[in-house]
Amino acid sequence: MKKTDKIIIALLLIGGIAAIFYPDTHPYRRVVDRHELLHELMSEGRYVSTDRVAEALMQNDPSLFLVDVRSPEQYKAFTLPGATNIPFDSILSPKYVDILDQDVYNVVLFSNGSRLADQAWLVLRSYDYHGLKVMKGGLNEWYRTILHPAPPASTEVTKEEYDRYLFRKGAMYFFTGIRPAGTSAAPKPAAAPKPAVKHKKKEVTGGCG
Repeated sequence: MKKTDKIIIALLLIGGIAAIFYPDTHPYRRVVDRHELLHELMSEGRYVSTDRVAEALMQNDPSLFLVDVRSPEQYKAFTLPGATNIPFDSILSPKYVDILDQDVYNVVLFSNGSRLADQAWLVLRSYDYHGLKVMKGGLNEWYRTILHPAPPASTEVTKEEYDRYLFRKGAMYFFTGIRPAGTSAAPKPAAAPKPAVKHKKKEVTGGCG
């Protein structure tokens, strides 16, 4: 997609979503400047890779908090281990403020692709929520890179490419339980219990980082 197309889409998203999701009574009434949002949207700094999410899950990283923004039906059919379901049309509900705007966990939003999670990120950032990330490519990319990793196509493979493939292959074994012939799967560590989130993020002055 061309950069100009991305900018047009971004402007439509910022304008359209703002009109739908900006209730007058929302506790986070300070709306981030649209130019600031557009800059963040174009920088793609909000994205985290499926490799990074897989690594955090495999290491049982207690700071990771996954949020599935799809419908409850899709969430029940399949989601990532330990993910919490907050449907897109409910993300501004007051009952989720302490989960989505806090300083305890690293919140990663995801959906089937990137689009719905991107829209959720945009709505939340518009209300000055901080520290939110989006799993780039969503579950479609998770299936492709983690659950069904393909070996490098080139015969001249760099060490980085080979190491990435080995990691993804190991991640596939971890998440699917499928092991090479003659080996057995090690038990997966239990997910660490997450404490109730009560810590609000501190007031941020000036521009957003």
